[in-house]
Amino acid sequence: MTTFQLVLVGLGIALVLAVVLYNWLQELKYRREAGLGPGGLRDEPRPEPGAEPGAQRIEPRIHFPEGPEGEAPAGVAHAPSERLPAPEPAGMDMPTAAPREGEAHAAGPAGMPFVVEQMQAREDEAERGPSAAQPFARESPLDSRTEYIARLRFSHPATPPLSTLLDALRQIGKPVRAMGKREDGVWEALAGPGRASYTALELGLQLADRSGAASASQIEAFCGTLYAFAAEHGGAVSCPDREAALEEAQALDLFCIEVDVLIGLNVVAQDGRPFRLADVHRLAAEAGMGLQADGTYALRNAQGATLYTLTNQAEQPFQAGDEAGLSHGVTLLFDVPTVADGSRVFDRMADLGHRMAATLGGHLVDDNGRLVSQESLHRIRERLAEAYAGMAARGIPAGGDRARRLFV
Repeated sequence: MTTFQLVLVGLGIALVLAVVLYNWLQELKYRREAGLGPGGLRDEPRPEPGAEPGAQRIEPRIHFPEGPEGEAPAGVAHAPSERLPAPEPAGMDMPTAAPREGEAHAAGPAGMPFVVEQMQAREDEAERGPSAAQPFARESPLDSRTEYIARLRFSHPATPPLSTLLDALRQIGKPVRAMGKREDGVWEALAGPGRASYTALELGLQLADRSGAASASQIEAFCGTLYAFAAEHGGAVSCPDREAALEEAQALDLFCIEVDVLIGLNVVAQDGRPFRLADVHRLAAEAGMGLQADGTYALRNAQGATLYTLTNQAEQPFQAGDEAGLSHGVTLLFDVPTVADGSRVFDRMADLGHRMAATLGGHLVDDNGRLVSQESLHRIRERLAEAYAGMAARGIPAGGDRARRLFV
C-alpha cells in the first residue's frame, strides 16, 4: 500500500470519528438544554393527562342532562357528525427504518447531522399549561394544549423543500400547522414553499377534531415523515413522548365529545298549510342573515364567524328567486362550541324562531316535535352556561381560536 493510500485511509477514519464525535456532542448538548438524565428521561414524574380516572367515551356527542322523565332537553340535536375512529394515514410511504428516540444518526447528504432525541415534558405553564407530550419550551405560536409539536433544527440557515414536507404531512388525516423561524428570529406561518431561510421549524399535529382523537399510527406517521425529511435534507429532530401525546389526544377528544352539541329549533306548518318561501326569505333578511352558496341562511358576526343558520326542511335548499315556492318547515341550528357569547346568541335565535312561527302561522318545536316553551328554553340556557363554563375552565373558550380548530 502506497503512502498516498495510507493517507487516504487515515483521513477517512478521522472523518468518521469526527462525525461520531459531533453527533455525540450534539446529543449531549440537547439533553443538557432539556434537563434530561441518562436514557433521556426526567427524574421528576410525568404529569397525568387531563382526563379524569375512569372517563369513558360518550356517544353521541351530547352530554346535556336529560329533561323530564328521562327525555332529552327540548331543541338539543346531534352534533353535525359523530366522532369516528381516526382514519389511517392514506397514501403515505412510511420510512422503513424510523429512528428510535435517543439515538444519533449519520449525517444526511447535505453533510448536516441528523439527531433524533426523546425528551420529557418542559412547558411554559403560565400561558400554555403543563403538557406531558412536549419536550421543549414553546417558541412558535403553535398550541401545545391541542397540538403534538415537533421541532426540526438546522445547524445553518436552510431553505428546504417545505411544500414536499407539508404535502406529506397533510396525508396523515389530521390538521397540521407549520411555523418557520427566520434568521432574524421571527416565526412565520408556513403553508407552501418557504419565502426565507430558516434556522428551525416547528410543526404541530392536531390532537383531536370532529373525526376523533389522533391515533397512534397517525402520530407515528407524523414523526416518521419528519425523520425521513431530516435524513434527506439534514437537521436535528425532536419528537416528544408519543404515548403521552396519545393519552392527551384521547382525553381532549373525550372532553370535546361532552361539549360538542348542536341545538335545533324547528318552525313547522300547522294543519298541513305550507309557508310561502317569499315570507321566509323576508324574515331571514330582516334578521340580518345572508343566503349561502350551499342553500342555507347564516347569521355572521363582524369577523365573519357563523352564529347560527337557517335551513329548509324540504329537499330543495333555499335559492335566490324562489319566492313562489312553498315549504312545510324550516330549522334554525346553533353550533354550541363554535360561538362566543353563545347564551346571548341563542336567545337571538330563539326570538327569531318565535317570530317566524307567529308570522308564518306555524309552531316552534324541538326535534321530537314537542312545542318549545319558556321552561324548556330556560333549561337549555342553564346547560349552555354549564358547557361554556367547562370550556373556559379547560382553556378552550367557545368561539375562540382553539375551539374553531377543534370543532371543524
